[in-house]
Amino acid sequence: MAGAHVAGRPRVGGRLERGTTRTGPWVVAACVVAAALLLVVVGGYSLHWRWTGLSGSVTLWDWLQVLVLPVAVAATPILVRHRRGLHGRHRRAMAVGALAFVGLVFAGYLVPMGWTGFTGNRLWDWLELLLLPVAVATASAWATSWPLARSHVVIVAGVMAAVAVLAVLGYTIPWRWTGFSGNTAWDWIKLLLLPLMVPLVLVPPLATYLSDQFGGSTPPGRRYGRAHAGAGHGGR
Repeated sequence: MAGAHVAGRPRVGGRLERGTTRTGPWVVAACVVAAALLLVVVGGYSLHWRWTGLSGSVTLWDWLQVLVLPVAVAATPILVRHRRGLHGRHRRAMAVGALAFVGLVFAGYLVPMGWTGFTGNRLWDWLELLLLPVAVATASAWATSWPLARSHVVIVAGVMAAVAVLAVLGYTIPWRWTGFSGNTAWDWIKLLLLPLMVPLVLVPPLATYLSDQFGGSTPPGRRYGRAHAGAGHGGR
């Protein structure tokens, strides 16, 4: 019976599927961390525990500076493996979340809402906050759709052209809301270096590694890892 049970397990990449036996500890750890974070937040904002360092002066902007990049990094391996498996409802949910965040940003500036901490931050500050996390979060598109589709090329080219136009106008007019005036070429290098390295240098090895480890669940259309896997089978 035990042998039949083992024989009946699905195989992934030539290895036996371990099922959900390793999920439990991760779920427990995530729940513990979430509970501890909730306790700190409630204790800091509501109970005024000084040791937490949280008070009304710690705004949503401060939380975004802490959380945006780690969340993007944690989501990247999942998106690289399962991006093509996302259904329409998943994409709609992400689109709704993005639109809700954009609406919150506009409200934070126009109302204004002090707890957001958005007032006073300019376009340069938003680029520093979001450019690298966005590059990391969209790494799955670079890893699973190479060469890039025409629509992706158009989007990337449009964003780059818009930033270039805003940079020229921000320096020459100058537009204070851009926050570009006063930033040197060195500041631009620090802003753009890592976001450019993510898709060009870091993503291809990550995609190949995931293809080697989880070959049975990787998207068939991805070039990275397929050539490597094909060479491995040919050498047998």
